[in-house]
Amino acid sequence: MEYKQPGLPRKVLHKLRETCYTAFGNAFTKPDPKLIVFSSEPDFSDNSRVLFEYMQDNGFAESYKFIWLVNEPEQFASLHYPNTTFVQKNDAYRYLRRETLKALMQAHYYIGTHIRQKRIRKSGSGQIILNLWHGCGFKDTQHMPWNDAFDYVLVPGDVFIETKSRFFGCSKDRILPIGYPRYDLFRKHNPNTDAFVNSFRVNADTRLIIWMPTFRKTGKNKYPEEHIAYSFPLPVLQSAEDLLKLDQACREKNLVILVKKHQYQQDFGIDNVALTNIRFIDNQTFSDHQIQMYEFLPCTDALISDYSSVAIDYLLIDKPIGFTLDDYESYKQTRGFVFEDPLAYMPGAHIYTLEELIRFVGDVAEGAPDPYKAQRAEVRTHTNKYGGDFCKRIIERFEL
Repeated sequence: MEYKQPGLPRKVLHKLRETCYTAFGNAFTKPDPKLIVFSSEPDFSDNSRVLFEYMQDNGFAESYKFIWLVNEPEQFASLHYPNTTFVQKNDAYRYLRRETLKALMQAHYYIGTHIRQKRIRKSGSGQIILNLWHGCGFKDTQHMPWNDAFDYVLVPGDVFIETKSRFFGCSKDRILPIGYPRYDLFRKHNPNTDAFVNSFRVNADTRLIIWMPTFRKTGKNKYPEEHIAYSFPLPVLQSAEDLLKLDQACREKNLVILVKKHQYQQDFGIDNVALTNIRFIDNQTFSDHQIQMYEFLPCTDALISDYSSVAIDYLLIDKPIGFTLDDYESYKQTRGFVFEDPLAYMPGAHIYTLEELIRFVGDVAEGAPDPYKAQRAEVRTHTNKYGGDFCKRIIERFEL
């Protein structure tokens, strides 16, 4: 959705309207004990969607009203969940619309994956804002002044209490190491997933690797790592010729690599390379097939990643992981890492060259012995506190 740039009069009008509305609402209204508001990025996705659908499946719509804050409500007109309304979050200038302000003021629970805006209803008023967040990985970042945006935030394991406390600038008692709702999808079978998986296989014996590199270039130069010079848009590879060599190795081994583009990553710009066993997918690919990515991940035979949080998530699937680390030193000097020794939390093949990448692919294709299984189990004791019932645990924690 394209937004307009507001002029000074509109900025002043918006500020006045929001200030008056929040002052009145906080002084004279109370949260509706039966209203839950959800948001996510992208809309209707990830942890928020999984928790919402769990509540729908378990009869919570009989007791609660739900509002989803989205960019384009018309996209969800075909969804008919009981007691649920999709509301346009922002106006043409990206300001919160009146309906959004009302929902955020009235909600007893506001639950989202990227909660970072200034809260509308004052803290301590009986409203609970739960920041489900969207992953804990290895990447450090500038510490954000979002400590007043929410009451609690989720992490998958105890080792992330300290890192996220620093990140958000909030006390550790607001960091809940109970895992993410989307982990429940690892054990939930969606019939659409079977056809999706088979659409990529050459035959019944074809193995699948999903490659999920974190973003390197957004095209906006917002992040320090974007100043790292890369000769090719994919890690480890130095040229289109390297990509073709990897594709040939996959073809010879009857293996397909699905490269999942990060939502912040600018276009790879390599559409002109003719490939047979390397395919490129994105969030829209999953939406088009009516599946969620975390329903698909258990169907893969291995993961290739780097510093992304998906590697921590994939530990619960307990299959081989290859970590591409060719830019490790440069990344350490720019973006940085949350752990003093991040490599200790990467239980898998450490890949620095094309030859090592092809070797990892070959081991997966041939079903070679997995030398990292015990190490994954050890790391998992720190990074992933629980193994199941993630939505149920949230419901019980907040006595919904």
